[in-house]
Amino acid sequence: SVLAKMPFRLEDGMRVRVTKLEDTKGLMISPKNTSVRRVGAIGTIRGYVPGHGGDVWWVKHDDADEVGAYVFTEFEPLPNLASDKENRT
Repeated sequence: SVLAKMPFRLEDGMRVRVTKLEDTKGLMISPKNTSVRRVGAIGTIRGYVPGHGGDVWWVKHDDADEVGAYVFTEFEPLPNLASDKENRT
């Protein structure tokens, strides 16, 4: 399984940083979610969908009201810090 090959365990709510972008040619995802993908984006995983030409992880970007579609090889986990707007003090 693809999940067994991941170098780290991913789950909803995990904080990640996008480190690289790979070809999205085979992904069957809306351009709305592929056009906002960018290296350096920091965000929170908000779901996972298997298939679609590859397993897709939805990442809500911290600095914009947008959700990018990524594969697990494109990001790395961050320490679980409370940084979502509703958790800031």
